[in-house]
Amino acid sequence: MNKLRKAVAAGASAAIAACLLGGCGNSIDPENIDYSVQLLAPEEGDDIATFETSLGDITVVLYTDEVPEVVQNFKDLVNEGFFDGQVIYQVVPTVGAAMFGSSTEDGNTPDTNTGSPLEAQYSDSLWPFSGSLTALCSEMGQLWNHGYYYDSRSFFIADVPMDEETLSQMEENYFPAMMVNAFEEMGGIPGISQFHTVYGKVIDGMEVVNEIMTLPRTEIDMEAAGAEDGEYEQGYTLDEDVVIEKVTLGTFHAEDFGELDNTLTQEEYDAMVYQSAEEQAAIDEAIANGTYGTEESEESSASSESSASEEDASSEESSEG
Repeated sequence: MNKLRKAVAAGASAAIAACLLGGCGNSIDPENIDYSVQLLAPEEGDDIATFETSLGDITVVLYTDEVPEVVQNFKDLVNEGFFDGQVIYQVVPTVGAAMFGSSTEDGNTPDTNTGSPLEAQYSDSLWPFSGSLTALCSEMGQLWNHGYYYDSRSFFIADVPMDEETLSQMEENYFPAMMVNAFEEMGGIPGISQFHTVYGKVIDGMEVVNEIMTLPRTEIDMEAAGAEDGEYEQGYTLDEDVVIEKVTLGTFHAEDFGELDNTLTQEEYDAMVYQSAEEQAAIDEAIANGTYGTEESEESSASSESSASEEDASSEESSEG
């Protein structure tokens, strides 16, 4: 069965932080992350896809410019009618994930588009915030042919709020302030960042995803499914099928939608950018002074947050006046 690897918060946070600081093959410069790609509304004409399900419609924006090969693969599947008539084959309550893309109801399909997994594609600007359309990936090979690959057909959509422990671990492992604030606001699974490939985001119908997680379900025997030693999140099958009746491709036009799911307004985004810049400056100063993580550093960070909040309040009063 296709399975979702467990993200162990502390270890995962350290590993991702190492990548952000240039310590892995897919190293990321925090300055290159464009948070607006995911946090703001799509632009007119951006690619979208709509899943018509037996519970209601789910519309996602596709990040064609960021991960073109993965998106094209998904589009090819849609055009072939691959998803039409399928069911949500598994749910993972611990991360609020609904699993799509198996041609068999038990999720044991061995087939992919090419007969083998495809090389994964990543973007510095795509992170597993809540509502992300995320391909299942795996690490394959040894020293000479090591790499990351994705199941060309299976993906999941998850919705999970952030907890204080995970946020603290992100801060302790030097995550950029903007990223910490984005995950705190949007929710998500930071522990799988830059491992499973993000290539879209739900902009309408998130209530359908969340309703799926409330349906009666039966626990999967993970050991029989090939999961050993708690390596994967506990999965469940739904007692009654949620059917993907049809998937259609289109383009985004704001007039077709009301308030978008998993999306900040420009004002909210600008406020987050401002607050994060203040916090990052305090963090950078504390690191330079060797006081990061101390009581003195925490007081400085709190002062920066207070300053940003006062600035926001002043701006609101000014606009009202």
